Amino acid sequence: MRNRIAAFIAGLVLLPPLAISLAGQGWDDPAPVAGAVWLPALSGMLTVIVFGILLDTLAFHRAGHSLLRSQRGYLLWNGVAGTATCMLLAYLNLFAGAWFTPADSDAAALLLAALCGTALLPAVLITRLWLAGLPGLVRLSTRRFALTALPAAAASALLLLAALTGLTAGTIWADHLSWLFWASPLLLLVSLQLLWHESTIFSGLAQGDWSRVLLGAASGIAVGGIALAVYRVSGGAIYLVAGTGKLIAGLALFGLLCLQVSDVVAENWRGKKRAEISKKKPFPIPIVTRKDQ
Repeated sequence: MRNRIAAFIAGLVLLPPLAISLAGQGWDDPAPVAGAVWLPALSGMLTVIVFGILLDTLAFHRAGHSLLRSQRGYLLWNGVAGTATCMLLAYLNLFAGAWFTPADSDAAALLLAALCGTALLPAVLITRLWLAGLPGLVRLSTRRFALTALPAAAASALLLLAALTGLTAGTIWADHLSWLFWASPLLLLVSLQLLWHESTIFSGLAQGDWSRVLLGAASGIAVGGIALAVYRVSGGAIYLVAGTGKLIAGLALFGLLCLQVSDVVAENWRGKKRAEISKKKPFPIPIVTRKDQ
């Protein structure tokens, strides 16, 4: 898991500046935006936390499932992972310029993203858990058409190529390849999961199970939409380059990325390590040979 995380972070951090250097482009300073940022952001995150607690309580009373009650440690580590994930996305935004806030420096922008990510990723998981408990919703999303599954090695190579293209060419031609640039973090993480023979959020598509993809995307849209709405209502200033359609698609991608990151975090809660599982154990039934008789 550590090797995958290190490769994921290294790819996101190193490839965009390397692409700019090779292309001979300069570093563009972010456009100045006037207005409030910290108090509205704090209001938005507090609202997201309250929203998550409310949905977790509803899920517990409806089906007895609660991340806050039964998997508090797992949820806490997802908050840490959300902090790192949103900081990486804010770092990528320094090259893409998809949004601008009144944060007065790059360090302040990364700190703002860290504050948001701590609450956003756990809220996405809780929202997905609540959606999965709605009557008939999971059943409806599992009766979709199945996709033909490629071999893990081939799928990993294709996704890795797409991610590397997005992080390099998407950095240089951000106006034309912004969709691939912002899909690259998810593509890179999924390709690394396949390379290490781990499951992904898309594993169920071969059996026609679209529930994780659809509910994960819906959770990202819901949580991100609430956070952004409260931020703006509280007087926060933000300039979004993308229109409404692209914004919704971006929030859906964010939800899927959160879900995939949580799968990586969950590997420590799956019981035995792979090294322990692969140890040879004696056959439970003794085998008697002729020499023993």
